Amino acid sequence: MAKKETSSIQKKLAPIQLWYGENQSLLALEVARWQAEFRKRHPQATITRLEYTLGKAKEFVASLHSAVYGGGLFTEKRLVIIYDVLQAEAKSETADLIKTLSAMPPAGVFILLIETEKVSWSKPFPSAIRKLAEEKIITREFSNLTPPELEKWIIARAKVEGGNMPPSAARLLAALVENDFFKLSQEVAKLVAYRGKGEIKAADLDLLVTSTLQDDVFVFVEAVGKRDFKAASAALARQFEQGVTAQSLVGLLAWHLRVLTSVRLALDEAKTKLSPREIAGELGLHPYVVTKALQQIPYYSQDRLLWLYSELSELDVQLKTSRTAPEVLFGLFLSKLATLKLAK
Repeated sequence: MAKKETSSIQKKLAPIQLWYGENQSLLALEVARWQAEFRKRHPQATITRLEYTLGKAKEFVASLHSAVYGGGLFTEKRLVIIYDVLQAEAKSETADLIKTLSAMPPAGVFILLIETEKVSWSKPFPSAIRKLAEEKIITREFSNLTPPELEKWIIARAKVEGGNMPPSAARLLAALVENDFFKLSQEVAKLVAYRGKGEIKAADLDLLVTSTLQDDVFVFVEAVGKRDFKAASAALARQFEQGVTAQSLVGLLAWHLRVLTSVRLALDEAKTKLSPREIAGELGLHPYVVTKALQQIPYYSQDRLLWLYSELSELDVQLKTSRTAPEVLFGLFLSKLATLKLAK
């Protein structure tokens, strides 16, 4: 397999690139950014977008030939973005033209091959392109990012937008939105516009970033506090039905428990009664979040919160090391909460 490119935009644009992978939202954002960079470097360039379809191969070949070779010797640089051409048959005019362009791209022409579906590398045409990629083509695979990678991406994106996103806020946003980069880019832009050049706070996310996951995490924690395990189970089931990952649930539960612990400590250590706004100011949280947390505080002492957090940490380890389905592990986790006596 050819070496994967990790930089978003090369200092020197490669004549032929192939982009593919499961993370299509990130890929689409990078296409737009790469196209804008090309336009910035070559203001007079022509940019053509073509999509290969099985039933219109002849029209596709004609359009591609025109986009690459048409316009004369003195035409400015060209960028041709081609979608899903690896679907073509190996013994076809389309495949022959793509292999010719990949082996010897015309001067001043840059070609970006984009695959929106999973590539079957065992098929003859993709296999031939992969061999060419060893010398002629730069390939870039867009996989789903891990939580730490997501945090780095969010922090960098906020910087590009002119804002300042600390790791704690980036971690929370990553847990809320996951690998939906269209939504991530929108939320980052919204947060930067709200906070300006100041540091974005977790409270800003509480106020501006909506998530049914966050709502159900609140329901789950309150139900556990009340020992209403039917309601807690229903809250978890809703999230699994909507395709939320187990790690996202663990991340939000951990964040919510940290909020509860902070509020619990603030109340226990205060010499006088504190208002929600005073607690929010002391902890750097939004008053709404503190108000919601105060509704659950009667069910949780410091010891109970620490006990629940330790059980959640054990669940996190099991999710990362066990082959058991996440839904089953969460069910066992909930059963343990229901059967064991909470520390007082």
